[in-house]
Amino acid sequence: MGNMIIRNTEQWSDCFRFLQRVDIPKSGLEITWRTPRRSNQQNKYLWGVAYKTLAEGYSDYYKEHITSDHMHALCKKHFMPKIEVPGIKQTVTMSTTELCRSGNENAFQDYIIQIQSLAAHKGIYIPDPTEVIPNYKADETAN
Repeated sequence: MGNMIIRNTEQWSDCFRFLQRVDIPKSGLEITWRTPRRSNQQNKYLWGVAYKTLAEGYSDYYKEHITSDHMHALCKKHFMPKIEVPGIKQTVTMSTTELCRSGNENAFQDYIIQIQSLAAHKGIYIPDPTEVIPNYKADETAN
């Protein structure tokens, strides 16, 4: 029949109510849970403000060309939880996108606060998302 992708918990009941009302064959139907990603607003802020401002500040401070990608790697190394994978002898750094999948609505904001603190130690000011992104919602995730 086809696929249905469920991206938030409210959609589960809507999906099953719909399937009960329609007269279509249910065999071959695949329903998949898709975990939320970081929202476009969060991504815009993280890369366009936090990492960019940090990179510019570090470039000025150290008189070297430092990019947002460098800052992303640095922040992941210092602030993201390390996960031990069974069967290998090293830890793996969690993805920043996983912050939105962790179930902790404050995880992304906590990560931003850590980045702002790192910046402040070098005299770099990174504004809060609400200061630079109109209608910013910290707990909104993309579907």
